[in-house]
Amino acid sequence: MRAFVKLLNFEMNRFAKIYFGLLVLTVALQLVAVTLGANHWLDSANEAMRVNQWTLEQYHNVTGYIQLNSMMYARYNGLLYFGPIFLSITVLLIYSCFIWYRDWRGKNTVVYRLLTLPSNRANLYFAKLVTILLFAFGLVALQIILVPLERLIAQSILPAELYRNISVFDFLKYPTVLKVLVPPYFSEFVLYYGLGIIGLIVLFTVILIERSYRLKGIGFIVLYLAVLAGLASIPFLMGYSSYDSYFYPGEIIGACLGLIVIIVGGSLWYSLYLLRKKISV
Repeated sequence: MRAFVKLLNFEMNRFAKIYFGLLVLTVALQLVAVTLGANHWLDSANEAMRVNQWTLEQYHNVTGYIQLNSMMYARYNGLLYFGPIFLSITVLLIYSCFIWYRDWRGKNTVVYRLLTLPSNRANLYFAKLVTILLFAFGLVALQIILVPLERLIAQSILPAELYRNISVFDFLKYPTVLKVLVPPYFSEFVLYYGLGIIGLIVLFTVILIERSYRLKGIGFIVLYLAVLAGLASIPFLMGYSSYDSYFYPGEIIGACLGLIVIIVGGSLWYSLYLLRKKISV
């Protein structure tokens, strides 16, 4: 366990500066976006009331309440608000590959030292896997923390007659990228992040096949992905999307869960086998 914790700390420190830079950028740009959006709506309301000689109540009767999600539709606020989210996701996806390949870079390859450590090589695999997951869930936690702060900013700028606070839950239900990044329902959270973890395990397996066999590994990668595609198609062949299926929904769900266990278990086993027996430096 101590070896795993040391490797996890090592892996997280290698990406920490870039990661915290992304967090700071996300916080700064989202707060700026909400501030600019609130001021934009306030200026628009003042202009409309001046031109039409309306009171706040009359303006509200015509336009309705302004909510936090309205901030994203003022000028370029959508880019300011969602841009750092897409950037962080993209960087994290790229690093999911780079976390392995960076060990082979340079004259004194880090992978040689990592693979010769007096500990189970599985610790290295799971340290990299958990590192990516912790970074991903860190982005989710940050977004949840930011929403109440953004509500306070909008509330402090806009008069109560125009602005209506919505709950964090209602804000996350709004159809944007946040609904995928921070699913409002637990079932959706399990589905989205479960598929994400499976995809990450599959990606790690593909990388380890390439690192083990180099160019000859392309054929193994194609075969591996073909097997996964075949397994993933079984629920559809059973009539998952058809109303006249010969199988009960519970049977199809059971088959899906069994296939997930096979894909994840098989990929983990093969990855650890490659790491112990085939990987070279």
